[in-house]
Amino acid sequence: MQLFLAIEIPKHIGKQITKELTQIKNEYRDFQWVPEENYHITIHFFGETDRLEQIKKRLSEILFDARSFFLYSSNVDLFLKSKITIYLNFFREKRLENIEKDIRKVYKGGDVDEIKFVPHLTLASCRIPSKQQYFVLKKRLEKIKTEIEFQVKSLTLFENILNEELHYKKLAEFPLNE
Repeated sequence: MQLFLAIEIPKHIGKQITKELTQIKNEYRDFQWVPEENYHITIHFFGETDRLEQIKKRLSEILFDARSFFLYSSNVDLFLKSKITIYLNFFREKRLENIEKDIRKVYKGGDVDEIKFVPHLTLASCRIPSKQQYFVLKKRLEKIKTEIEFQVKSLTLFENILNEELHYKKLAEFPLNE
């Protein structure tokens, strides 16, 4: 099973994001848009593993005294790798960064200060367009105004379920202290 720890996006926030993306989704129908019910912010990807119970126990220990926090969106942007990915970026949050760093210390080892965690919500992906299409899309995304804010009161351990479509199964929830 493939496991990852994430922040679930509250349903009302998901609806707000979807509403704000309506026009761009209509203009870019060839993109693979993430369904609203799959919106999440990945904190740590454990990969393929059969150690579910060990991971749940260890996460309970790591998150025992973790405190809740607020997330605030900053902008919609994109990046290129083997394909183009559109994402909603969030401002840095020290409590979240510390949680991510503590988890990475346990599951990755080594120097955890080298990698900077950037909270983001993947919205869509597509093959790499031409340079001209890329720049047009980038300009359009800059015009999208997102003012999303919500309190994160828990973190969720998910399993990737790969059928015809990707969806996620909630395996455990870890409440954060107020």
